[in-house]
Amino acid sequence: MQLREALKTGLRTLVESGVPSPELAAELLLMHILGRHRGYLYAYPEAEISEEITRRYFQAVEERATGKPTQYITGHQEFWGLDLEVTPDVLIPRPETEHVVEAVIDLARRQGFERDAPLRIVDVGTGSGCIALALAAEFPRAVLFATDISRPALEVASRNAERLGMAERVKFLETDLLAFFLDARAPGQDFNQGPNENFLGAFDFVVSNPPYVAADELDCVQREVRQFEPRIAWGGLERGDEV
Repeated sequence: MQLREALKTGLRTLVESGVPSPELAAELLLMHILGRHRGYLYAYPEAEISEEITRRYFQAVEERATGKPTQYITGHQEFWGLDLEVTPDVLIPRPETEHVVEAVIDLARRQGFERDAPLRIVDVGTGSGCIALALAAEFPRAVLFATDISRPALEVASRNAERLGMAERVKFLETDLLAFFLDARAPGQDFNQGPNENFLGAFDFVVSNPPYVAADELDCVQREVRQFEPRIAWGGLERGDEV
């Protein structure tokens, strides 16, 4: 089968299934299966693809047609120029979450911090680690702590840090929000000396992208999020703003 024909067939399936941005999804899935960039799809539309590649592509298309997000099929999502691993254990990083990173950079600049400042930052509810790793990339001398209540999510985040060469500067902690720091001394102090109510003073910035969807709004959430992304990461609390 020609590449162009496979792409056309995949697109038709996604359109009929009501998948958002079907053209983009069809292309991303084929790029993933082929291991090629988008330019290849446009440069060689008449290229013949093997039966095995065709089978795997249509299988991926069928998965996407069920509502499963493209990122969970490919296992990747770009965030702040970083290629991150994503699995159903973590919320898929959104472009709008980059505004959190931008806000920290802007605030640091206005407070007089240089890019090489030895900042101490904590990211609460880190998920894939996207915010913490983006900040680690922007502030090469910063030390970051990233917390999450989900061990599987922390495993994904840790793999991302390792692959990006940031494992030494980003410390992942399995804890509920900031409970670890409330139960012990803040970073840079003796953790064995009991609670430290002023632990926030040990950090230059505390950042988070917490769950925000209220329980009575769940039916309004996009199918891809509601059925496939971990609810603990995006909502289900009574009001949605408890965290």
